[in-house]
Amino acid sequence: MQRAARRRWQVRSAGAGLAVALVAGVLASPAAAGPAVRPAAVDPCPAPVPVAEVVPGTVGEGLTVVRGTTPQPFAVEVLGVLPDGIGAGKDMIVVEVSDVAGGHVVDQGGGGIWAGMSGSPVYVGGRLLGSVSYGFTSANSPIGGVTPAADMLPLLDLGVRPAARAGAVREDRTVALPSALRRQVSSRAAAAVPRGGLQRLPVPLSLSGLSSDRVARFQAGADAAGLSVLAHAGSGRAAPAAAGPLAVPVPGGNFTGVLSYGDVTAAGTGTTTAVCGDQALAFGHPLAFAGAVSYGASVGSSLAIIRDDAFGAYKLATVGDPVGIVDQDRTSGLRARLGVLPRTVPVTTTIRNSTTGRARTGTTRVAAPDMLPEIAAYAALANFDNVFDEVGDGRASSHWVITGTRAGGKAFTVSRTNQWASRDDISAEPAFDLAYAVDSLVNQDDEAVTITGVTLESNVTSDFRQYRVAKTEVAVGKGAYRAPSSVTVKAGTTLKVRTTLKAFRSSTVRRVVSTVKVPARTQGQSGVLLVAGGQGSSVLGEDEDEGCFLDPSACDDELSESLDGVIAGLRKAPHNNDLAVSLLLGSEDDDDFSTVRETRLPQRYTVTGAGFVGVQVRR
Repeated sequence: MQRAARRRWQVRSAGAGLAVALVAGVLASPAAAGPAVRPAAVDPCPAPVPVAEVVPGTVGEGLTVVRGTTPQPFAVEVLGVLPDGIGAGKDMIVVEVSDVAGGHVVDQGGGGIWAGMSGSPVYVGGRLLGSVSYGFTSANSPIGGVTPAADMLPLLDLGVRPAARAGAVREDRTVALPSALRRQVSSRAAAAVPRGGLQRLPVPLSLSGLSSDRVARFQAGADAAGLSVLAHAGSGRAAPAAAGPLAVPVPGGNFTGVLSYGDVTAAGTGTTTAVCGDQALAFGHPLAFAGAVSYGASVGSSLAIIRDDAFGAYKLATVGDPVGIVDQDRTSGLRARLGVLPRTVPVTTTIRNSTTGRARTGTTRVAAPDMLPEIAAYAALANFDNVFDEVGDGRASSHWVITGTRAGGKAFTVSRTNQWASRDDISAEPAFDLAYAVDSLVNQDDEAVTITGVTLESNVTSDFRQYRVAKTEVAVGKGAYRAPSSVTVKAGTTLKVRTTLKAFRSSTVRRVVSTVKVPARTQGQSGVLLVAGGQGSSVLGEDEDEGCFLDPSACDDELSESLDGVIAGLRKAPHNNDLAVSLLLGSEDDDDFSTVRETRLPQRYTVTGAGFVGVQVRR
């Protein structure tokens, strides 16, 4: 570290499955086991090349992994420098990459830079120019952008600050090329430069335990949150144990930032740029741009470079042995502290299929606290899909428990039981209800909350049954039941409400009677008598809403309520099998109604639909 410090004073998101037919068509060719020229030994923490010394025509050599774990060389030539091209005070070095004689790196991506190369170190005369981290992701192109070493190495000295919510500040991922440089790049590329500017290379994000449809849904949520990732099916990895082996990253080797382990292992793959003492640098751009973070850090093994004409070529890799913890996620890259394992939060799900008798308990351990709500939902989905083994209609009961600590280290526990029915995807609603609960707890503005554990138990069946509010009748005092659009009553009057519930696809009806007393001192007020089923709408109507769990700033949610208020709200919220009869009253002069009476009547099955009767209280 001391040597690196002395040198630094010089410094001035595509759901791809692995179907046999797809892999056969997209694996890069030729399938080279290694380059003809072995890479020379490099200083793992070299001195940087000052950007002021970088001129067009400067040549160097990069290192990255195509297959397995051994870095392979590729050639780099500087085309120019974009002052402030990455950000204010952060230049971008524009380069052209090519294969060395006998090498097969660039041709694996169809002749262009591919996702997963992010962080690939580039050396000039034994010094570190920077890392290949930007490219034209819309088409294969050998033209790319290098994050200067002069901007990456200061991350080694950055202090650890309180973690920020992922994506709280959006970063522009596209860098426009000046017209003169664009013409130069076009002539060198022997083709028109793709429209748009250089973009930071998306991070190949592998997700284990999920079907292609679930991966695509995760991708939609990541897109809504502004995360630059290419989600695809991947392999699982158990959470590292304290006594387990620790690997040592090497420059040009595979680097994975691990968000979760277990059933749903979520890991972003890139390349290690430098290793300086007990720290490492990677990617050359952010993963989630979340500042001070806590992700797992591991090496990995590359299986192949997958050519995808729709989303661009990307590296398919497995998660290898742990090396430490990613503690900084910044504009210029990731920083890892080596030899330190991340704290993880266990998400344990037990799913039982009442139709088939199958049951399974699964565990996912989440290393990235900011992504706990979203990953908890997908951990539940993974186990639901394993046990229910279909995406379709049905019923489910669920019981979740969330434990954590609040201000002063005081422990708390929140739990809730509910029922569910869906004609579309019965697994999704209990899974995302859990995500909503976790998000509500960690994203309120009142107190800092640390979640220590999440459990979900659910019974699911394909036998769909549900009640629908078919008719609402009201009797005033001792009068007869009628189905009026409105009633006029005296304050203190008792209303009898008879609700007819119709069973799904059945002639069977159920009549439920309840009473509501109009409060005294409400003379002159007006409002509505509302009869509604608890399952009025799904937790998430659109996939894009999942971006709220990955980045709260992506949605206009108001979660500033006190922590006690959030906990009370979660505990007291209506259940999906409730029939709620509510009287809402307010001034005649406005529509600001408030609930003055409410009765909840639990039913055997979930209830949907609603009925309304206007209410006018006499003066």
